[in-house]
Amino acid sequence: MDEKFEYDEETRENNEDDDNNDIESDTEDNTEINIESNEELNDGKSVQASGIDKNLRTFLISSVVILILLLAALIGYFIYIVNNSGVDFNFGFNSSNSSKADSSGSGQNNNSDLSNSGASIVIEDSPVEGVGMSAEEVYDKVSPTVVGVVVYDSEANIISDPKGQGSGIIVSSDGYIVTNSHVIGDSKQNNVKIVLSGGEEFPGKIVGYDTKTDLAVIKAEKTNLPVATFGNSDNVRIGQWALALGNPIGLTNSLTRGTISALNRSLSQSKQHFVKYIQTDAAINPGNSGGPLLNMYGQVIGITSTKIVGNVIEGVGFAIPSNTVKSVVDDIISKGYVSGRVKLGLTGKMVSHYQSQMYNVPIGMIISEINKDSDFFANGVQVGDIITKINDSNVTDLEVLYSELAKCKVGDSVKISVYRSTANRSNSSTFDVNGKLLEDKGV
Repeated sequence: MDEKFEYDEETRENNEDDDNNDIESDTEDNTEINIESNEELNDGKSVQASGIDKNLRTFLISSVVILILLLAALIGYFIYIVNNSGVDFNFGFNSSNSSKADSSGSGQNNNSDLSNSGASIVIEDSPVEGVGMSAEEVYDKVSPTVVGVVVYDSEANIISDPKGQGSGIIVSSDGYIVTNSHVIGDSKQNNVKIVLSGGEEFPGKIVGYDTKTDLAVIKAEKTNLPVATFGNSDNVRIGQWALALGNPIGLTNSLTRGTISALNRSLSQSKQHFVKYIQTDAAINPGNSGGPLLNMYGQVIGITSTKIVGNVIEGVGFAIPSNTVKSVVDDIISKGYVSGRVKLGLTGKMVSHYQSQMYNVPIGMIISEINKDSDFFANGVQVGDIITKINDSNVTDLEVLYSELAKCKVGDSVKISVYRSTANRSNSSTFDVNGKLLEDKGV
C-alpha cells in the first residue's frame, strides 16, 4: 500500500515535471517565435525606413537641381535685360552731364548716360599717355559704328530712287544715330533707311533736326548696336592727324587721312553761324556728310559736313566739333529740338566794308526776311533795313550779334538800332526798336 502510494506520488511528481517541462518548452518556443517575429518586424521597418530615406534623398536632389536651373535662368534673364536696356548700373559713381568723362580711351562704349527719353553722348578725354593707334586699328575699332543713311521721299513707292544719302554715327546701343540735317532733307517727313557696315538694312525714324548746326538724330528700332566713342574737341590741336570715315558717293566705309588745318572756323556763306568748325585736309566728299572726323585714338572729334564745302574745293573740309554735337544731340533726343536758344525773328547778311563805301551805308546786318511772329515785324522793322547796333554794341560782324543773343533767354527784350534809307538814298534815318526774343528751335 505504501509502495503504491509512493509510486503514485512519484508518478504524479514526474507528470508534473513533464507538464512543467512542456510549459517551459512552450514558453521558450513562444519566446523564440516572438523574438523572430519582432526581428522580422524590425527588418520590415528597416527596409521601409531605407526606402523612405532613398525617396527623400531623390526628392531633395531633384529640388536642388531645379532651384539651380531656375537661378541660372534668372541670372541669364537679368544679364539680357541689362545688355538691352543700356542702363548704367555703376551705382553711386555716375558721371554728371558734363562734356567730360572717363579718360580710359576705350573703344565702343555700350551706352551712354540716359535721359528720360533716351541716350546722351558721353565725351571722353584722350589718353594722357601713348602715341595713339594706327589708321588700321582706328578703322577696325570705329567702322562698325558708322552707318549709311539713305533718304526717300515720304510719297516714294517700291521703284522710287532715293532723294539723298550720307553717313551717320551710332551714339547709343538702342539705336540713336546722329547725322547732318541736310542729309535727311531738313525735314521729319522723309523716310530713312539705315545700312550697317555689314550690309544689314532696317528703317529709321527722324527724331529731330537743327538747321542752325546742321545736325539731326535718327532712331532705329534696333538693340545691341556698337557705339562710337566721342573725344573732347576742346583738346584738338592744329597739326594733329585726323581720319575721316564715311560713305562718299555710295562707297561704304571709306577712310581718308589728313591733318587738322585750323580751328574755330566761321563760315560767312553758311547759315550755321552758331558753329565754330574744325578744318581738315582729309578728303571729304558727297556721302561723307554725317560721318565722323576721328583722332588717332579712335575717338569722334567732329561730324563732317560737305554741304559747306562745295564740289570744286579740294583739301578744305569742315567738321562740327564733338562738344557742339553733344549739346545739340542731347537736346534733340530728350526734347525733339534744341531748347533755350533765342532769335530775333530776322534773316539777313552782313554789309561789307566795300559795300558800305560803295553805297554810302553803315556797316551792319541788312535784313532780307522778317518772321511775322517777330516783335520787330509788329514794331515796323522792314526788309532792307540795316541793324547797326544790338544793346549798344556795334554790329561789325555776325559774331557780335550772336554773342549778344547768347547772353539772353527766351522772352528777354533787346534793343536794336536800325538804319533806313529811301529808295534813291537821298534821305536816311536811324532809330531804335525794342522787341522780345523768340525761341529758336532750329527748324
